[in-house]
Amino acid sequence: MLVIFRTLTFVASIVYAGTEQCPPSKSSIENELHRVHIPGLAAIVVNATNVLYSEGFGYHSPLSTQHPIDPSRSIFVIASISKTFVALAAMQLVESEVLNLDNDVNYYLKFPTRIIHPLFPNATITMRHILSHSTGLGSNYEEDFQHGMPGDDFVKTNFTEVVLRYLTSTASWLSKAPGDVTYYSNINAAWAALVVERISHLSFERYVRLMILDRLDIEWTEASYRLADFASRREDIVEHFLYNTSLLATYQQIIPQLNVVQAANSSDWLYLPPYSISVYPAAMLRMSAYSLSIYLQSFLNNFTPRLLKKSSTVDEMLRIVRQEGPVDEPDVQYALIWNWRTQKSRRLVGHRGWMPGIAHSMMTNAERSLGVILLSS
Repeated sequence: MLVIFRTLTFVASIVYAGTEQCPPSKSSIENELHRVHIPGLAAIVVNATNVLYSEGFGYHSPLSTQHPIDPSRSIFVIASISKTFVALAAMQLVESEVLNLDNDVNYYLKFPTRIIHPLFPNATITMRHILSHSTGLGSNYEEDFQHGMPGDDFVKTNFTEVVLRYLTSTASWLSKAPGDVTYYSNINAAWAALVVERISHLSFERYVRLMILDRLDIEWTEASYRLADFASRREDIVEHFLYNTSLLATYQQIIPQLNVVQAANSSDWLYLPPYSISVYPAAMLRMSAYSLSIYLQSFLNNFTPRLLKKSSTVDEMLRIVRQEGPVDEPDVQYALIWNWRTQKSRRLVGHRGWMPGIAHSMMTNAERSLGVILLSS
């Protein structure tokens, strides 16, 4: 995964350069992607008003040249970039004065049993803790590996029950108190989405449709958590492949429900049939790079006026909560889901995303005047 993100960083640097001078050749980028076994990539650069660069590289599949990557049509699962929609939803509720980031989150959940850190039962957990991955939650792999499921099967699960089962297991928690550690986790984003549901009385899926995507004029056939919504354009779905067939036994052991197989007519690639996860707000929004660029342009405009009322709300969302990053990414500083990092002396803010078979990056410069989207298969 590190090699993939280093490659995306390389591509981002030459795409940035391409907005300032003669763009690099398409073949030079495709050669770099081929070297690290990335079948395809969609790249878009935007400022607050225009798309400055848009290009597709490679193909939907490493085994076929039938479907070239098209930034306007190729539909990717945007993985953890989906989490930024959770942060935006929370800030909309803050502006509506129905959510205070520093209140005890149990005030909004209103479950019969309070959600607490089992080792620090008197510590208050707030929405700010949740959105900055500083609740004290760790990884509960027994639960995590059950979250993956075929196709759209996430709709068959009870989202609230999935999140509560994780939060009420003592195995899910670190030995650090809320506010004393940063530990990146899908379940924190899912927990925040559950708070949005409890306050808004809408499913999170419905909330995103009504309060974000519709307001950006992104239709349900262009962005959705459900594969079924793209039934009329299945050829636009970018499927998931993994290089290195030696990993087959590992995937079949830890996530047998995803039915990972060796790709037909290939000794090098594994194929992952379409899948979802039960904590879907954390990772499962699907859209093209172009549709995502509409969202990113809105961000460059402080999400005003369609999504937020005040630019100061975005400033609050981007304020770093803890200077110390996660153990595995100590150079990353988390604000409210959105995070800050330095690449080649550039200070950037945004989010990355990774799931088996995909790796993405959506970053802007610190001044929020230029943004780059890289979605890769």
